[in-house]
Amino acid sequence: MSAHIPTIMMMLIAASATLALSVGWVARTQDEDGLQSWTAALVLQTVVFVLFSLRNQIPDFFSILLANTALSASYSLFLAAVVRFQQRRLSRLLFWCPPIVLALAFSFLMADIGARIIVAGLVFTTQYLLIFFVLLDRKYRVSGRGKYLLAVGFVIMIGVMSIRTLSVIFALDSIASMLSSTPVQVLTFAMGFVTLILISNGFVLMIKERADERIRLVAMTDRLTGVWNRIRLEEAAQLEIARLERYGRPVSLIMVDLDHFKQINDRFGHVTGDRVLKEFCAVTQSCIRTTDLLGRWGGEEFLILLPDSGFPSAAHLAERIRAAVEQHEFGDGLHVTASLGLAVCRATDTWGSFLERADKAMYQAKTAGRNRVETECPQQDSDQADQPGTSLVQLVWHRAYESGNVQIDSQHQALFEHANSLLKAILDNRPKPEITQQLTALVTEIDRHFHDEEAIFQKAAYPDSEHHCELHANLMQRATRLAGRFEKDQIGVGELFHYLAYELVAQHMLIEDRKFFPSLAA
Repeated sequence: MSAHIPTIMMMLIAASATLALSVGWVARTQDEDGLQSWTAALVLQTVVFVLFSLRNQIPDFFSILLANTALSASYSLFLAAVVRFQQRRLSRLLFWCPPIVLALAFSFLMADIGARIIVAGLVFTTQYLLIFFVLLDRKYRVSGRGKYLLAVGFVIMIGVMSIRTLSVIFALDSIASMLSSTPVQVLTFAMGFVTLILISNGFVLMIKERADERIRLVAMTDRLTGVWNRIRLEEAAQLEIARLERYGRPVSLIMVDLDHFKQINDRFGHVTGDRVLKEFCAVTQSCIRTTDLLGRWGGEEFLILLPDSGFPSAAHLAERIRAAVEQHEFGDGLHVTASLGLAVCRATDTWGSFLERADKAMYQAKTAGRNRVETECPQQDSDQADQPGTSLVQLVWHRAYESGNVQIDSQHQALFEHANSLLKAILDNRPKPEITQQLTALVTEIDRHFHDEEAIFQKAAYPDSEHHCELHANLMQRATRLAGRFEKDQIGVGELFHYLAYELVAQHMLIEDRKFFPSLAA
C-alpha cells in the first residue's frame, strides 16, 4: 500500500478547515487567550494546502511564492497566539521578518527547487524553535499538560524539516515535485497532518487548563475580601501538616475574630461592615510574609496559616497584627480591635485538632477582655523570642508547671535544662558531632522519662492512660526518625530542635501531661 500525496493534501485541507471553524467558533467574541490568532493561522494553513494541491494548475506565483509566504505567516500567527496566551507582547520584527525574508528569497529562486526547499527549511525551523522556546520559557511559565503537546508537535516538524533539507542536499531527486509520492514528501505531509492535530489540541487544552485553574481559584477565593476561603485554607493546611510530618518544618495557625463586629453592622450598616472586613485584610496582608496565607473562615473570623514558623516568630507576628488593627482608622474615626488565638501544629495533629486549638486560644482572648493575643504555648525567654528569623524557643521552668509528683517534676525540669543546653550548643555553632551527641542524650532521657511517667499515671488509675501511652510511642518514633534524618543531613538542626524542645518537651509535657495531674492528686 503506497501513500497518495493528493489524498494526504485533502486530509490536511479538511483538518485545518475543521479546526479553524471549531476554534473560531469559540474565539469569535474575544481574543483574551490568543484563540483568534490561532484561528487565523489555521485559516491561512487551509489556504496554503489548497494552493499546494493546485500546483501545476495555477501560476507558480500563487502555488509557490504566495503559498510558502502564507505558510510562514501562519507560523508567525501561531507564535503570536502563544505569546498572547502568556499575556506578553510580540515584537513586530519576530512576527514579520520570517515571511518577508522567505518571500524575498523565493522571488529570486523560483527556478531552483533545491534552493527553495533549503531556504524554506531554515525559515520554518527558525519559527518552530522560536515557538518552542517561547512556550517553555520559565520566566513566563505555562502550567498544565497542553504545552507538551505543542512542544512535541513542533519538535516533530523540526526533525522533518531537517530530514527534508538534508535529503535535498544529498539527493535532490528525493523531492522531484510538490505532489510526487516520494518517501520524503510522504513523511513531510503525513507529519504535517499529525502536527496540525497535536498543536491545535494542545493549544485548546492549554486554554481549558487555564480556565479550570481560574475557576478553581474563584472557588477558593472569598468574593467580598479577595482573600482565600475555607476550601483553600484547608487544602494548604493539610499540605503543611504533611510537610511537618515528613520534613519536621514547623507551621503555626492564627485565628482572628474582630471584636464587637455585630455592633458595627448594627450601628453603621453592612456597607461599612464590609469595608471594615476588606480593610482588615489589607492591614493584615501588610504585616504577613508572601508565603503566609490569609483566609476568611466565616463572618468576621479569619485564619492566618504560617508555614515554617515556630512559636516565637508566630507570636511576634500575631502581636504585630493586633497592634496594626488597633491603630488603623477604618474611616470616619472608626477604630476596630481584634482577638487572636495562636496554635503551633504538632506532628500528631490532624487539621481538626490543629484548628480546634487555635479556636480555643482565640476564645480565651475574647474571654480575657478582647484586643489581645492568647496562645497555648509555655513561656519562653524574651531575649530569644526577639531574635529575628529564629523559631527556636528558650524554655523557662515555672512552678505553675509542677504536677505535685516529685519524680515527674524533677524529670520535666531536667528535660527543660537539657533542651536549653542543646539550644545553646546550636546557637554557639558547636560541631555537628557534639550537637548529635546532645540530641541522642536528650532523646534517651525523654524515652526514660516516658517509661517512668507511664508507670506513675497507670498506678494512679488515670482513665486515659492507654491513649497517653500511644502518644508517647508516636512521639518517640518520630523523634528517632528525625534524629536519623538529621545525621544524614536530610533536615536541619532547627527543625529537629523545634520538634524535640517545643513539641515533645514543652507542648506535650505542659499541655497533654496536665490532663493526668488530677489523677495524681486524687
